[in-house]
Amino acid sequence: METSTKHVKKWVRHLGDLGVQTLHFANVLGGRRYESDRLLVIGTPEFEPWHFVAHLAEEAKRDHRADLIPTLVRWEVPQGAPAHLAVSLSELSQMTRNQTLLVVSSCSHSPHLLERVTDAKKRGARIMAVHREDEDLADISHEMLFVDPLRDGHDFDLTQHLITDIATMVELQEPRRWPRRLRRDVPPVG
Repeated sequence: METSTKHVKKWVRHLGDLGVQTLHFANVLGGRRYESDRLLVIGTPEFEPWHFVAHLAEEAKRDHRADLIPTLVRWEVPQGAPAHLAVSLSELSQMTRNQTLLVVSSCSHSPHLLERVTDAKKRGARIMAVHREDEDLADISHEMLFVDPLRDGHDFDLTQHLITDIATMVELQEPRRWPRRLRRDVPPVG
């Protein structure tokens, strides 16, 4: 799916301040200065962000951003899963400072997830998180996006779509440097 400026603007306006924060988060994820060798994405035992990973992979391939083609880390790998969907939690113990771990958490707290993310951070990995309400996860993240649990699930999904659509778009940096056609009608930052 080709991302259109019209859709991005519409989604940002719908989300308001959260939309602007999402644009910033996506810019950090896709920013060249933070380029990493590998992007791993993990959810919680109850929520596996396979749709996020599939969409980001599609956008990254389309925009020739191999650095943003994600690998889904799974809590339980089903037998016979294809290689790109067969990466287990043990992979987190091998992370390095040249890698990014992106956590997408729809629930409020997962001690098992927190333990795994902390281990990856100790190994030097850059930690990014999109979460509904997990202060401990926010504390150990280098960059995080908080989606208030009082907002409906649609906003959480929409936030994920914005991230996957925008992170690969190199020309979208800070809103003040966006093309005029995109800047119009987007709420100011801060």
